[in-house]
Amino acid sequence: MPHPEPPSSDDLETFLRRQDTDTLVSLLLDLARDNEDIRARLARLRWADRPDKLSAGFRKTLSAWRQPSRFRTRSEALAFGRELEEWLDQVAQELMPQDPPAALDLFQTFIEADADWFHQADDSDGAIGTAVRAACGHWLRAAARCETPADAWEDRLLGLYAADRHGAREPLLQQAHQLLGEDAQRALVAQLEARLSQTLQDPGAQEDPPLDTFRWVGAHSLLATSLRDPDIKVRASLQLQPDPHPVQREVFARAYLEANRPADALTWLEGPWGHLETSRLTLQVQALEQLGRLEEIAPVRRRVFERTLSRADLQQWIEHLPESARTEAIDHARRLAREHRDVEAAATLLLNIDDARAAEECLLTNASQLEGRHHDRLDRLAESLRAHDCPRGETVVYRALLTAILEQANFRAYGPAAGYWQRLQQIADSGVSLSPLPEHEVFTAYVRAKHARKSAFWARVEDQGGRIGHGRV
Repeated sequence: MPHPEPPSSDDLETFLRRQDTDTLVSLLLDLARDNEDIRARLARLRWADRPDKLSAGFRKTLSAWRQPSRFRTRSEALAFGRELEEWLDQVAQELMPQDPPAALDLFQTFIEADADWFHQADDSDGAIGTAVRAACGHWLRAAARCETPADAWEDRLLGLYAADRHGAREPLLQQAHQLLGEDAQRALVAQLEARLSQTLQDPGAQEDPPLDTFRWVGAHSLLATSLRDPDIKVRASLQLQPDPHPVQREVFARAYLEANRPADALTWLEGPWGHLETSRLTLQVQALEQLGRLEEIAPVRRRVFERTLSRADLQQWIEHLPESARTEAIDHARRLAREHRDVEAAATLLLNIDDARAAEECLLTNASQLEGRHHDRLDRLAESLRAHDCPRGETVVYRALLTAILEQANFRAYGPAAGYWQRLQQIADSGVSLSPLPEHEVFTAYVRAKHARKSAFWARVEDQGGRIGHGRV
């Protein structure tokens, strides 16, 4: 029998408010008998006007967690992480409004016990780390509701962060604005900068900075995020490494762009950046767009496209060109594709500019250079070639895919490989000439001879009704 549609939350609230007290009490008692969570919630409700009792109950749960009976597996760690977050939310909702210092003390105990949470479970999925980060946010909000003098928080906050050994306490500084005003945060930055300078003045520190130095450079970055001031991050990084490498320059540029300071970002976007050159050019475009220097974007967009041969990058380049220059840009893209060493990228680009015959010719000319490792991309390329009625190009792609799968003995891909075999047979049966490629019978004889022992593959071919040479498998 189908269940009726559940009422909306508003309708349910209206309905419950119409019920008499005895009905609701009976309902809660019935639910509590069958549900431990509801029993626990009602028990805490009994102490709603006794924050000391409520706090003691929360602390009892915390203490029990710190003495596990066994190690938690990865799946159990996911559930444990959710349980930890639920506890944090309960403390925030039920205790913090009544007694912020008591809630703060619980949150701090939770954070200081993070080693217990990490050491008792396989946190590969990060659920426990997420709970610790959530606890840091709760700690900041609880501290902000306490009447402690504002200048007392800086050392306490820094001490809690400094004791981090698992990398989950970053929100303490990254979200410091929830507790500290701008002046207090900048005082904390000054304190950190003095500490970093003192460390680096150590005669041995220049050649081999202690590991703790990197923690304090990270602290600068976190406070820079809280203050939305990239200068803090940059100053600290330059103290440690005056000549930043491209990865650091990219971090600096992104930080300035996020802070809507494109002119400062451009300072760090002077090239070249080697293997990160595409990232540099892309960030340069963003900076120029923020500055409104649109006339300078097209040449940079062109350079991005010439590195990637991406359809999206081609479109973005053309968008910044006058109508009269777009035909020439397409012709340039066509020439570039024909000269490019990446056969897959070149053929894909030619298809994207509606030159399917050139794409097929590119594949036929460079068939031996097409690598069949990237299954998803090559599948899409083959489908596009089929849509454009380019069976010889399809053949090049499917032969490359099939050969790569069998060479690697990738048994998990034998199902798709059998499908490729079947499609190659369909193309051959259509009677189309495959020249200048070897004929289908030559290719199949080669594959059967070289991979005769891969019985799992041939079984898949047989399941799909495939043929080998002139007979059944």
